[in-house]
Amino acid sequence: MSQTRAFGEGSRVDALSCSIQHDDLMLASIAILTLFGILLIMLETFLPGGVAGVLGTVAILISIWLALMSEELSGWSSGQRIALALGIVVFSVSVLIIWLRWFAVKFFHRALTLTTSIETPPAVGAAPGAQGIALTELRPLGRAEIDGQRYDVRCQNGLAAAGTRIEVIASEPGNLLVRIL
Repeated sequence: MSQTRAFGEGSRVDALSCSIQHDDLMLASIAILTLFGILLIMLETFLPGGVAGVLGTVAILISIWLALMSEELSGWSSGQRIALALGIVVFSVSVLIIWLRWFAVKFFHRALTLTTSIETPPAVGAAPGAQGIALTELRPLGRAEIDGQRYDVRCQNGLAAAGTRIEVIASEPGNLLVRIL
């Protein structure tokens, strides 16, 4: 009788150890699937097109589903399963936010942003207060002759007929701002 009792107790210990091994194996599978999903989403920043991002999201969702529904975790309470699923979500979102905030954005900023400044050429044109005549109708853009030179001008008042006397108010990129006298 003592031999059967010893045998029965040993089988319970073996079953418990087998259950623990299945739990550990399932947790390792969930962790690997979650990390694989995160890596695929990170890869999406370098390979646009959506395929890697969708596959990464699916991998993370499968790991959440396994955490909630796996039979290997049958010894876990529903609260523990929900905590594991929430942990997967929080971990995944945290890692991806850190990735986007400190690595991906800085990489793309360096690779795609022009850091060289381009100096604007000095304004060439008549000084404010110079007077001239509109050569074309100003609607509001047109051409005018000021101090013997021709310029592209923009009329502040809107419209002006050809031959109207004008005065330079300011210089703008590409033209002079004028008003009717």
